[in-house]
Amino acid sequence: MRALISVYDKTGLDKICKVLTSLNYEIFSTGGTLNHIKNLHIKAQSISEITEFDEILDGRVKTLHPKIYGGILANISNSKHLEELRKYKIEPFDVIINNLYPFERVIEDPNSSEDEIIENIDIGGPSMLRAAAKNFHRVSVLVDPNDYKWFAEKLVSKTLSLQDRKKLAFKVFDRTSKYDANISRYLNSNFDEKDIPEILKISQNKLFNLRYGENPHQKSGIYSNTNEGVANSKLLHGKAMSYLNFLDADAAFSSANFFSDHTVSIIKHTNACGLSSNNDQLTAYQNALKGDPISAFGGIIGFNTEVQPDTAKEISKTFYDVVIAPSYSDQAFLILSKKKNLRIIDITNYKYKKVPFIKTFDGSFLIQNKDELVFDKKKLKCVTKLKPNKKELAEVLFAFKISKYVKSNAIVICKNFSTIGIGAG
Repeated sequence: MRALISVYDKTGLDKICKVLTSLNYEIFSTGGTLNHIKNLHIKAQSISEITEFDEILDGRVKTLHPKIYGGILANISNSKHLEELRKYKIEPFDVIINNLYPFERVIEDPNSSEDEIIENIDIGGPSMLRAAAKNFHRVSVLVDPNDYKWFAEKLVSKTLSLQDRKKLAFKVFDRTSKYDANISRYLNSNFDEKDIPEILKISQNKLFNLRYGENPHQKSGIYSNTNEGVANSKLLHGKAMSYLNFLDADAAFSSANFFSDHTVSIIKHTNACGLSSNNDQLTAYQNALKGDPISAFGGIIGFNTEVQPDTAKEISKTFYDVVIAPSYSDQAFLILSKKKNLRIIDITNYKYKKVPFIKTFDGSFLIQNKDELVFDKKKLKCVTKLKPNKKELAEVLFAFKISKYVKSNAIVICKNFSTIGIGAG
């Protein structure tokens, strides 16, 4: 029995290697992984002993060799395969343990150079994983260190099934497809962001299941491939967020953060029902509430600045589902947390992204760029005798921005940088 181990993430390697050794597996490895295993005082051999070829090109080429892939892909129930194995003196591998260079982590680091990013595009790893996963009828392949424990237990108890290997193979193709999608997305980032892609690739990891969807009888979950945004915000207080809570919280926070000064946005069913900007946060909240105090009941409030105690006291006078802000003063949090059913969301990791907007219907997708249009004052044509002054023009721009957060057809009426009427649909 033979195992090939070549990993970037060495978590849990000591335990799985000890189990393999106790079951008389020969362990073969590469580069840093080989040194790590030997430092654990576990016997392992270099794959160079199989290939009779050193690792080259700074480790870019390690496992890409017929004696490696023949040992992984061979179907030993096929007499022709067995004959070729004997002819080329190739021995089969039974277990492959591999995980990939941290490409996603590197591209998220703003200090990463392009050379570093390119070097973290794994070639041998995905190839080896896919080969082993294709041959899951015979080969066990592990890409996730979280699987080591149960896999080792099944090996020891001799209860490892074909279904178990099929499950591991699925995880491989799931992982490598997401990995490739992220590489593709990075390479495409240098092109015009206004372009609509010829091929739409969506690869997201489920963060968790939600209690239910839009209605109690619908199942739902939330997915993300970043550590940013409302999906990755922190629930400081209150019940778990629902499907609609996330939609409304995103609308509330993004609309508030589209403006400067202290801005408060109150959202109901993804539509702004009140929004105000002011150099005083309490005034901004009070004016936003005046925009539509009836619709505000049970709504979602978004802030672009830290919530202050006097604002928290005013919020407590009305029933809301969610408050979302970049931070809360200690006293403000203490005041708000007295409201048992109020969800208090902290979102410190928000960053505006020019990602496209996607809607689905019957398994198909509609896609469009974000609405980032802001009118050019020089191109405005006034069709009335009365011309707007500088402040009035700024109010028009303010209302125009708010209309992005109101369902079309949108009518927004403002005064003193606060909404006094909003029509949606």
